[in-house]
Amino acid sequence: MAKPATLAAVDLGSNSFHLIVARVGPKGVTPLVVKKDRVRLAAGLGPDGVLSAEAQARALESLHGMRALLAEHRPDAVRAVGTSTLRKAQNALPFLVRAYAALGHRIDVITGRDEARLIYEGVSAELNPETWRLVIDIGGGSTEVVLGRGRAALRCESVDVGCVSWSMRHFGDGVITAARLDAASREARALFAPVRERFASGTFTEVLGSSGTIRAIARVLRRRDPSRDSVTPSGLRWIRDSLAAAGRVDPKLLDGVSESRAAVFAGGVATLTAVFEELGLDALRPSDNALREGVLRRLWAERDAQDAGPPPKTARLSA
Repeated sequence: MAKPATLAAVDLGSNSFHLIVARVGPKGVTPLVVKKDRVRLAAGLGPDGVLSAEAQARALESLHGMRALLAEHRPDAVRAVGTSTLRKAQNALPFLVRAYAALGHRIDVITGRDEARLIYEGVSAELNPETWRLVIDIGGGSTEVVLGRGRAALRCESVDVGCVSWSMRHFGDGVITAARLDAASREARALFAPVRERFASGTFTEVLGSSGTIRAIARVLRRRDPSRDSVTPSGLRWIRDSLAAAGRVDPKLLDGVSESRAAVFAGGVATLTAVFEELGLDALRPSDNALREGVLRRLWAERDAQDAGPPPKTARLSA
């Protein structure tokens, strides 16, 4: 088994960029430094699929800052991954060349299903190894849904609905009404419908949510009722009613929503409502772990496999 190592993961998400440098080993992950920049990359993706110069500039500034932290902490290995927006952008390749120069490390644009597997690995690593669970992650440009048992992701899907893209599509002017929320959820449900049968209720005993959107929703409900540890249909309904009554996302009226989260909160609420309704969920608990922890776990597992070396040769018996 590999010795504990200092590893780093960089997640170029559609809403935020994340960096984590941590000590990783058989006993788990111990963060040393964590950085999060609200880049909103998906907001810079135009109808023509081209990533705007402004969004690229925000991204490169973030990566420059992360490069400085990596140079300071000197991890043994680094892996950087790009997700939904970089899968879609027509000009992703020239941007990735500039991003490599800014970060100093190659950036792998992973598929939606690979992203889902890594999210599941990050969420499930330290949980009951026998439990069947469903993991939901609402990112800026896509939502990942994973069914697994213990640490093994068995069914993975990525759907092109995210908190940034859906907020821009349905609440771009900042105005929120009950009709708009209903329309946003209805359209999202139609996109989740084709994968519904793969995640039928009864095949899992717990549901976890791993994104900033889900953690923000859970935080709002917990501020309202400190005894609440899960997101439920009634809780989502209360948030929807509160948003419609206010006509906008106002952090002063909805305790638990940060100023930086406000612009993409309604799209996230509509998306999670669609997931609950389409998959028939009763409750979801938020998780602190996500894609970046999965990247760290995978990176350490690969080092473990390398340290183990090739399997011994088996002697062949003559006939």
